[in-house]
Amino acid sequence: MKCVARAGRPSIHELGLAIAGASLLVAAAIFADNPPFSLFVCPLRAATGIPCLTCGCTHAFAAVARLHLVDAVAASPLGAVAAAACAVHASWTALRLCGFPYAPVAPAATPRIRLCAAAALAANWLFLIVHGAP
Repeated sequence: MKCVARAGRPSIHELGLAIAGASLLVAAAIFADNPPFSLFVCPLRAATGIPCLTCGCTHAFAAVARLHLVDAVAASPLGAVAAAACAVHASWTALRLCGFPYAPVAPAATPRIRLCAAAALAANWLFLIVHGAP
């Protein structure tokens, strides 16, 4: 991923995503393993026994927030990547608010990128089915 110098502060969209990602990480670190949130069960898994595409993401976010990366990948590899991306984006946005002039250039949403995203979702779901979601 390329980084380029851009003048000015982060956009409102970048700030919103950074705040949302940081909020998800903080909430997962505080509430993920504590009632009442730990008492919720995945409806698809409860009904069919098959984990949904996002099963394990709460555990992955909580593990990343606590810097237990191996546990995060074991819970949900794609969830661990998403949690790490949230942490990196929030950190980078905070640096840009402090005057850091560089920002990553987002890749274009080409059909190849979309196909890779769909393949990553399918591979993660297969991992959760075979490995067993937390």
